[in-house]
Amino acid sequence: MNKKLAAILAEVFGLRVAEIQPELHKNEVGTWDSLKQMDLVMSLEREYEIDLDIPDIVRMTSVAEIMAVLKVKGVDIES
Repeated sequence: MNKKLAAILAEVFGLRVAEIQPELHKNEVGTWDSLKQMDLVMSLEREYEIDLDIPDIVRMTSVAEIMAVLKVKGVDIES
């Protein structure tokens, strides 16, 4: 798990970094609602200097899907 991405997700959703795993789904995070989804989008766009489209935003329902979207956008999340 990429430390930078884990830190962003932990900050947005109020979780500990250790709780951020690829299999974590939005249904398992009580704070992951539509407002937090937009907070996530803005944080990712700002941090990685990318633009996320509506299909990207809709797709991001788990940490694994967030990682997949970022890869498509050319973000190196392996380091």
